[in-house]
Amino acid sequence: MSSSVSFDCRHAYSAGFQLDAQFEADSQVTALFGPSGSGKTTIVRLLSGLLKPDRGRIRLGDRVVTDTQSGLFLRPEQRRVGLLFQHHCLFPHQRVRANISYGISRRGAGGISMERIVETLELDDLLDRYPQSLSGGQQERVALARAIASGPKLLLLDEPLTSVEAALRERIAAFIERVVDEFEIPTLLVSHNRSLVDRLATRVLRIEDGTIVNSPENGASMDSGE
Repeated sequence: MSSSVSFDCRHAYSAGFQLDAQFEADSQVTALFGPSGSGKTTIVRLLSGLLKPDRGRIRLGDRVVTDTQSGLFLRPEQRRVGLLFQHHCLFPHQRVRANISYGISRRGAGGISMERIVETLELDDLLDRYPQSLSGGQQERVALARAIASGPKLLLLDEPLTSVEAALRERIAAFIERVVDEFEIPTLLVSHNRSLVDRLATRVLRIEDGTIVNSPENGASMDSGE
């Protein structure tokens, strides 16, 4: 059985930062851990199709989605990647129900039912509300629901607790854990939250200065550099 993610990319920015990273992920939840500016968000953008590498190849499951040698570069909507940014990017003019339904409309037939997603994330009472009326934690759950509803083959969680009120972080972490266990979607977690990494990840990839420097098992020493 092939790994859920195979990543081998190089990318240079005009400001001087260069990414040269290679890794494979087989675990249900792989954490990408390292200091700010080390290249974590660049990897998320490359995986999701929001950024094209200078050189490289990316395979998600059994599909190659980027191969600069052959000129292959699938658009984000073609990749079946669910992406949860630090900022939730919900549609402010649409109610919660419509925001989640948008994710369903992207996937076509099949996938996890809206009813099951709503039940798992306890969103039933929020479906007719607009995003601006929700707390940060509620918006996080809605954004996570929309990402799952798209039927992703890979779930990317980019600092999922950053915009959540401190008092709600434990509760949101529990919801993320429930989603991981319930839906079994291969997940790449980017987080500076050591407790969240320890709680969810079965493998940790350490990145420094644009390079994967080691891959300690969950629970190994991980100095965030902050």
